[in-house]
Amino acid sequence: MLHEMIFAGFGGQGILTMGQTVSYGAVDHGLETSWFPSYGPESRGGTSNCTIMVSDEPIASPATAAPTAVIAMNEPSFTKFAARLRPGGVCVANRDLVTSENERDDIEVIWVKANAEAKELGNLMTAGNIALGALNAHVGFLEHAAIEDGLKHVFSGKKAKLVELNMKAYMRGVELAG
Repeated sequence: MLHEMIFAGFGGQGILTMGQTVSYGAVDHGLETSWFPSYGPESRGGTSNCTIMVSDEPIASPATAAPTAVIAMNEPSFTKFAARLRPGGVCVANRDLVTSENERDDIEVIWVKANAEAKELGNLMTAGNIALGALNAHVGFLEHAAIEDGLKHVFSGKKAKLVELNMKAYMRGVELAG
């Protein structure tokens, strides 16, 4: 099994954190992984994406021209990365910020109002984990416990109190995809 994923949006949406969460969770559960971030010089508002590989065998390259799955948290990300999905791929798109429609009939797009759901949870910063939950519920690249373990790595020390909220957001995404 090899999952080649791209998570994309703008700075401040937790794109790189989502990738780290998946990578840490994969390692903790005995899988091979790579996390390859790409971002602009801005700390908020600039472009941000990362390529994440999860496999049960060694990974030959951290890059992919045609991912199996994409999370697109904004319009530019949807336009750029949904077009690169391989046939049969899955894209979770944040309907709150993506207004265009899917023009491909060989991929599946899961529309999630991640921002609205995150606001209901009381923290807009959890929108990415809602999308992550929707994608994992649909694709099944990691067990839910692995995501929680990944969150514990990313949100450690003084940030440990954020694990519960982010796991709640992730599980909300799982429910929305179900």
